[in-house]
Amino acid sequence: MKRQIFTVALALYSCVAGASASDLNAFSTKDFFKMTLPTGCQPKGAKVAPDGRYLYLAEMCGKTDPKTKKRVPTASIYDLEKMTLSKTLITPVGIRKGILANTEVDFSYDGKWALIARAEGNSESQIYKDQGLVTVVNTQTQKIAKYIPVYGQGAKIIATRPVLSRIRNPQQIIYVANYFSDDISVLDITNLKDDGVLKGDSYFVKKIDLNSHFKPPVNHGYQIAPRGIAFSPDGKYAFVLATETGSLFVVDSIEHKQVAELAPISRDAAGRDLNLRHIVISRDGNYAYLSHMRGNAVSRIDLRRLMSVVEALPEKGPNVVLPATLWQELFVPFATATGPKNILVLEDYPKDHPNFPNKKWPLAHPNTIVLDPVQNRYLYVSSRTTSTEGDSEVNAGIMGKVDIIDTQNGAVVFTLVGGAQPTALDITPDGNTLISGALIGAKLFIYDVGKLIRLYEK
Repeated sequence: MKRQIFTVALALYSCVAGASASDLNAFSTKDFFKMTLPTGCQPKGAKVAPDGRYLYLAEMCGKTDPKTKKRVPTASIYDLEKMTLSKTLITPVGIRKGILANTEVDFSYDGKWALIARAEGNSESQIYKDQGLVTVVNTQTQKIAKYIPVYGQGAKIIATRPVLSRIRNPQQIIYVANYFSDDISVLDITNLKDDGVLKGDSYFVKKIDLNSHFKPPVNHGYQIAPRGIAFSPDGKYAFVLATETGSLFVVDSIEHKQVAELAPISRDAAGRDLNLRHIVISRDGNYAYLSHMRGNAVSRIDLRRLMSVVEALPEKGPNVVLPATLWQELFVPFATATGPKNILVLEDYPKDHPNFPNKKWPLAHPNTIVLDPVQNRYLYVSSRTTSTEGDSEVNAGIMGKVDIIDTQNGAVVFTLVGGAQPTALDITPDGNTLISGALIGAKLFIYDVGKLIRLYEK
């Protein structure tokens, strides 16, 4: 009943507001495109600093040192007011024949520190061998302050836990998803100082081993491959997405323990095979938005309902499995023009797309998603758009896209043409500037989405 009321209310709102994606039919990407900026090799993760001035970018295979002519691992800092490269940080080498450098970025809760994940390490790594690490950057000086080991491999997504309101001197807790070792590293940077000592072993707390009861439908060499992480606004729970199995882990983020695993979405429920890739949570904590790279879709679930189910469990732990039928209770359908939809499939490409103009493409592969920070109404979805299933081959001539979805009516407001395999994605705090990183094209694409949204809402 709750979801039906929600759907009807949104449908009525969209009629009153008069916003229509068809009003933008006369426009194309060039009308909202501002510029490109060059990056290092394979820009993988991007995050705008809380003050909106700088963008921090993790570059997976770094840049070439002009003096030595050797590739070095890097992270770049861009000035978004001047739209220029402000600084390039050289970070510790990971694996020369694997992921050389960095994958993702986040910021501490107080904004003092930028946190950059190095995915891998081996016996030849410069520091903290045979594991990933987090490079901590002082956001005031833009200098490296600390290296923190994660004791896992494949460090990718970083998430910062909200401060717990009931604690007088709140901790600053960081979770790091280790894609290869199937675990989560817990870091505590509450008392971190820029004191000239780079080794940060003391800031590592523990690892959370993830226990899945499901097998991947396709063998990519990984079992779970934890990817997206998001915290409930009260900081009590973390939600970890398993890319390979398609299940969702619920973690007690105070005790740092797995308390339940939600079974994968069934094909019968979704009408197609889905995995889980990235997750964002609405500011009020009511809803979580999920991207489904396998399945070319996004969905929305009732997060408070999920938390109430977990809290009512008679026992909690790594052996607790929530049934796949629960997804039907959790889905909050999008009130589209053709009726309510639990799953929004994003296989359509715009008229100005160079490869698939006004066509569908079955390998859209949506990955990174962000909610607009002002209204929390628009969902930005980056689709890599690959040429072969599973990225076994990369075609740099195929461009990706970024869909803009009005979550109030389920409409795709507009689709921006992206670079080659757009992956990194973020938006400025004022909601005006969208930054998309072309993983293969080594460029940042800058869009004026403030202008686009104003035209849409007009």
